[in-house]
Amino acid sequence: MADHTSHPVPGPTSVRSTSVPLSVEDGSTHTEHRVNVRVFIYVIGLHVFAGLAMLLFYAGQHRS
Repeated sequence: MADHTSHPVPGPTSVRSTSVPLSVEDGSTHTEHRVNVRVFIYVIGLHVFAGLAMLLFYAGQHRS
C-alpha cells in the first residue's frame, strides 16, 4: 500500500544546518609526501635485498 505520510520537502528558502567551507583541505600534500617516502624506502629496500642476493650467488659460485 502507498505511504501517505507527509515528508518535508526542502524549498528554496530552506537553510541547511551544516555549512560547507569554500576551501577544503583534504591533506593531499601530506599524502603525496608519505607516498613518496614509502616509495623511496621500498626502492632502497629492494636494492639492498637484490645486493644481498647477488652477494650470496657470488659467494656460492666461488666456494671451493
